[in-house]
Amino acid sequence: MACAAALSLPGASALSQAVTAAEKPFVWGVDGEPTNYGNRWVTLIYREAFRRLGIPVQFEHYSLARRAALVEEGVIDGETSRIYSYGDSRPNLVRVEESLADLVFSFFTANPSLRLARIEDMRGTGYRVEYRRGILLCETAVKGVVAAEQISDVLTQGQGLKKLIAGRTDLYCDLEVYVLQELQQPEFKGANVRKVVSIGKTVPTYPYVNKKHAELAPRLAAVLKQMKAEGLIEVYRKQVERDLGWQ
Repeated sequence: MACAAALSLPGASALSQAVTAAEKPFVWGVDGEPTNYGNRWVTLIYREAFRRLGIPVQFEHYSLARRAALVEEGVIDGETSRIYSYGDSRPNLVRVEESLADLVFSFFTANPSLRLARIEDMRGTGYRVEYRRGILLCETAVKGVVAAEQISDVLTQGQGLKKLIAGRTDLYCDLEVYVLQELQQPEFKGANVRKVVSIGKTVPTYPYVNKKHAELAPRLAAVLKQMKAEGLIEVYRKQVERDLGWQ
């Protein structure tokens, strides 16, 4: 009775809504392949980070372009890993100012005679270049170097590799670790695919959250920094590599 009476008091509705909001999980958008290297790694990292923050968390799988739109609209709450400049043209997003991981973006080929010392060497070659949709670093790297009619994109790294092997494209750009994992799948065993050139060395990536969670960004940054100091993020990386049979 006392509980029922309390809920009928002025302000009780707002209190009830606040409790519900507090219990609502934070939803991260991640790649569409739940078992890939990156997803396994970030899931371990964010489960522990949000445990420390006392916030329930869940992960939903989408293509890069789809999840980018959903985060900007506020349908989901954040993206786990994007390059530093990703938010420059996205006012609805807030960058968490602690990098999550340093990644390598590379171009791959199935053509044994194709050689490149640098990305600029693609200019004037007529090479057909493809990248995974939403990988802005790959997209930016080829535009201005390769003619627009020679550039295409795909939804998944599997699609990109199949077209590469079939000779429908000459070069495919993506996160290096994702391509290397995909090449471990049975359908690609023995495929003559190799890395040609990388975009720089390593690129730090950062979490982004929708602006409605702006107050969370510095708190999450502090937790990630502490986890790095403890060596826990590296421990998780090695754990995933063992689980995948890479070690």
